[in-house]
Amino acid sequence: MSLISISFLIFIIILLIVYYRVKPEYQWMVLLLGSIVFYAWVRPVYIVFIAVSIVSTWYLMLKPSKVRWILTLIINLGILIVFRYSIYFNIHSLIVPLGISFYTFMTLGYAHDCMGKKIEPEKNLLHYALFISYFPQITQGPIGTYGNMKDQLLSPHAFDLNNIKSGGYRVIKGLFKKLVIAGRLTYYVDTVFSSPGNYAGLTLIIAVFFYAIELYADFSGYMDIVCGISYMLGIKLTENFKRPYFSRNIQEYWRRWHISLNEWFKEHLMMPAVTSGWNRKASKFLGKIFPKAKKGNLRTVFPLILVWIITGIWHGAEDVYIGWGVYFAIIMLFSVCSMSYMKKLKKAIHWNDDNVFIKIFTTIRTFLIVLLGEVMFRAHSLSDAFMIYKRIFTTTKINGGSIMASLTPFGNGNQAAASVIILTVLMTVLFIVELLKEKNENAFSRHRYLYATGMLVVMALFGVAGQSNFMYQAF
Repeated sequence: MSLISISFLIFIIILLIVYYRVKPEYQWMVLLLGSIVFYAWVRPVYIVFIAVSIVSTWYLMLKPSKVRWILTLIINLGILIVFRYSIYFNIHSLIVPLGISFYTFMTLGYAHDCMGKKIEPEKNLLHYALFISYFPQITQGPIGTYGNMKDQLLSPHAFDLNNIKSGGYRVIKGLFKKLVIAGRLTYYVDTVFSSPGNYAGLTLIIAVFFYAIELYADFSGYMDIVCGISYMLGIKLTENFKRPYFSRNIQEYWRRWHISLNEWFKEHLMMPAVTSGWNRKASKFLGKIFPKAKKGNLRTVFPLILVWIITGIWHGAEDVYIGWGVYFAIIMLFSVCSMSYMKKLKKAIHWNDDNVFIKIFTTIRTFLIVLLGEVMFRAHSLSDAFMIYKRIFTTTKINGGSIMASLTPFGNGNQAAASVIILTVLMTVLFIVELLKEKNENAFSRHRYLYATGMLVVMALFGVAGQSNFMYQAF
């Protein structure tokens, strides 16, 4: 069931009516039943696989032990690997179950928290099933934790008109991002990346920039929709984005982008790896090679490499994703290892981080680092990515001819001119809104009816129909 469809709108309306009409103690049952209907709507057979993950993890973690933890890993990762990576084993007939990567992370996070005694194992199977299958977060996250979600999911929620209004406004904002901004950018990006060798540097630069905006509008738009729907139900999901393109360094960027995924990796992979015995031995070895380096920095070297390679593989086993993971591993390592030297350099040259020009410089610098990485994330292969890099650095010219050539992916004549004008206006508005929100989180909190009406009108005029799938559904 697509989040952008009449059937989903009807589903939400019926669910909200039933949810607030039943006795409060039965609301969680309505959510569980609604989540099952939502999931089965796509492909009923995949209920079997999520059920195996739910039942096995719940049962094994009733009495946590090392053996049961290993069995939980084998079962959940085994199902994930078979479906996500079957194509690499010449098995082409398997269709990846909806949200398998995200609900696998939630099951493993739950099991790890039980092993670490951060939470008590859930005795009620249906309560745990609701946590894993809760429909707003199952498709693309956010990746919830049982400690944060349990009380919200199981507690009764009285009808609150303000929740309906606030949630509905956020849904409209998400639809606007997806259908208007991401939808308008998709055609240009797809056209250029389908045959990058046919385009010169300026066109490729524009396509990479557009892709970064498209990815943000698509993914954050999805999060706005599901967080808005969940808020209507009285349940607040974890925020997944905090204006990442205003970050001033790469660590800050990853604290603002896909927040729940990065928190999951930090909590369940990075920190255990940092404190592991093998990493202590490895960091001591590095200490002999780099005796002046800080021990804390050395301890993060191998865990960072591990996390980023796994992050790349999680997105897919293609060489572009692994290359993307290695790229950000190198950037993060350089950033961490040079931190003490940079502090000394800044002090020597009287570098003021609060200076407005330095803020602009560091923000642009971070954005450019991200853009270089996104080339690999979007390219069809590493050879395509390297070709794009080469053409950007060797064929980029800014003159009348190159500017006109960069318009060709938009179409011809009036179509190209209209697309340029519409996108320029849309991205300028998006930038202004994000900038004002960065300065004041409560900006645009008043006159929401007016903003919602404006977005609905723009969607009706310029929204791109048929954009039913979100980009991260592929992961």
